[in-house]
Parts: sequence; structure tokens; C-alpha cells
Amino acid sequence: MSLELLCAHQTDEGLEVTFGTEHGIEQLVGSPDEMAHLARSMQQVAALGQANDHESVWLDAVPVGDAIVKLGISPGGQARVLILRP
Repeated sequence: MSLELLCAHQTDEGLEVTFGTEHGIEQLVGSPDEMAHLARSMQQVAALGQANDHESVWLDAVPVGDAIVKLGISPGGQARVLILRP
């Protein structure tokens, strides 16, 4: 899934972040700590993805509000993102 940050702002529930994906608009609402964990994990996965030529693997699953954000890498230096909701 491609991921483009469209906007982010603080709400009464925490932070709301809106992403544009090839599947449409995705909103995540989570605590500042959850968002910070997601940002750190995204940075790490992006760095690992650049060195990856052969494997397709999920590396982390980060809970953010009511969602789980799975992050991984694919061959050719690509990062993978999957947002799962109950």
C-alpha cells in the first residue's frame, strides 16, 4: 500500500492522522505515544527496506487506536503498509 500523509491534528481523543492510499483515505486516531511508536517503526522499516532486494516480510505491527498498522518490506527496496481494523 502506498501511503501519503494528508494531514494531522490534535483532537480530544489524541492525534488524528489522515493518509491517502491507493485504496482511498485512511484515518488513524491514537495517543501521542502510539503515533510516536508508529513514526519510529516507519523510519526503521524504511531504512531496512532500502537494503532489501529479495525478501517480502512483515516486520512490525503497531497498535494505533482501534487499528493495527502492519509494516514490512518487499523486494526492490519497497516498504509495505497494511492498516487492519476489527
